[in-house]
Amino acid sequence: MPANNELELLEALDAMKNERSKENAERLTKLLENTNVLVPAVMPNNTDPELLQYMTANPGKPIPMPKGAHPIPCVLQNNEGTKFLPMFTSDEEIEKGKGLPRYPITLNVPFKSCMDLAVQIEDIAGAVINPYSHNIVISVSKSTNNNAGSATQQEPEVTELTEQQFHLLVRQQMEAKLLPEKIFSEGETFIKDLTERKGECLIEFFEEPYAQTDCPYSADDYEFMTLFISDTLQLTRISMPYENLSPGIAQTIFVTWNPQEKKAGYYVILMGKRGEFNRLLEVTPERKAIDHGDAPNEGSELQSIIDIVNAK
Repeated sequence: MPANNELELLEALDAMKNERSKENAERLTKLLENTNVLVPAVMPNNTDPELLQYMTANPGKPIPMPKGAHPIPCVLQNNEGTKFLPMFTSDEEIEKGKGLPRYPITLNVPFKSCMDLAVQIEDIAGAVINPYSHNIVISVSKSTNNNAGSATQQEPEVTELTEQQFHLLVRQQMEAKLLPEKIFSEGETFIKDLTERKGECLIEFFEEPYAQTDCPYSADDYEFMTLFISDTLQLTRISMPYENLSPGIAQTIFVTWNPQEKKAGYYVILMGKRGEFNRLLEVTPERKAIDHGDAPNEGSELQSIIDIVNAK
């Protein structure tokens, strides 16, 4: 996208975020009509090995849609269970989710094609533009869309995830989005509930996604340790389940609470890829991720978190 066009699009997105007016919506829609967006996706298990190798050669990098590829779009789900198809206007917008799990594949597709794709996905409310920053939702109406009839026939090709992919996406969403949002929005009330009910509190996040199938986790899979370090620091360490633990998934979560300032903190140790160190990341109340580098050894984790908190 030319620099001038990208700047104009960002200005339109900023304007729409600040004021959801008809004029701003019309301006944004017109700009998006001739724009390509980046759509995160995964590939089904029956994909040709050579094609799969090409598609996953550069994880997180946008690539054109090759012939014969049938990617499955990644779908976001909010706390109310409403589903949205995420789309990004640039690599920089994807990077704003730094510290959150990387998408296996990022497709570069026209905005119109992306909206046609949204119509095909079952039970979806719409598409969301730049969910890490602008978070602008565009609703879709299957009954009024001209392509709704033909899209419905293709629906099975784009909506099914493998069982393992489903488990990973659900767990990633809980660890990277739902849990920190709950901690920062409800503060002391939720943290008190979390330290008292422990794993039972976390299992509730899985009730909806696993409503039709067995949940792979139980309350006993989570180990809690809460320390009252000082008058200004309460620290809870949560050891996460081994089930579905893989690179990009949290091994350990640390929740901090300052009872005097009424401020919470959220830190995760993400499992690294084979041959790489684990990473220590902090998620802020603004949903920004701060990379604190290689994770400390298990014996020094608590002190590392305490040092970071005390340095603020």
